[in-house]
Amino acid sequence: MLHGWGISTEPYQEVLELLAQHHTIIAPDLPSFARSSYSGLIPDYVSYSKFLLSFLSALDLQQFHLVGHSFGGGIAITLCTLVPQKVRSVILIDSTGIPTPSIPEMIPRRAIEMTAQLFLPRLRLKLVDIPLVFSYNLLFNTKNVIQGLLISLYEDISHLLPKIQAPCLLVWSEKDLTTPLDFHASSLRSHL
Repeated sequence: MLHGWGISTEPYQEVLELLAQHHTIIAPDLPSFARSSYSGLIPDYVSYSKFLLSFLSALDLQQFHLVGHSFGGGIAITLCTLVPQKVRSVILIDSTGIPTPSIPEMIPRRAIEMTAQLFLPRLRLKLVDIPLVFSYNLLFNTKNVIQGLLISLYEDISHLLPKIQAPCLLVWSEKDLTTPLDFHASSLRSHL
């Protein structure tokens, strides 16, 4: 399980615990986020993928399923093409990897989306867990939070989509304003 931009696996704990009742789950904090001790600048999806390949190699995993949310989806797409023989399936949830509108266009969308999230259930998640993790990353991992945002918004890996050999499930919220499906739909259809 690869988490989204600017956070860590912490906000996913409830879902991860439910999945762990039936599956072995590995959900690392991406390099330079939250509990990771890595402090170098990570320039692109390939570099994140190579970190994860080293991690998976240390665990001696021969095959695995991938779930990538948002920024983690872009990394999952890249991993699928680097080691296709190891990826049994991939689930992309509101994935990045296809350039989105510019930062000036994105900021109001994200502000609306974050405000709307205040009306979701799970009060602790939205008012404590996510803000704490994001604030920590922004304060202590600033350069990779900003670099991750730039990767998410501008790195185009749509050319990798046809190279995914594993079964792939796309999960998208119709309420996702940051990476809206209607913006990505034509690109996804032409590449998958």
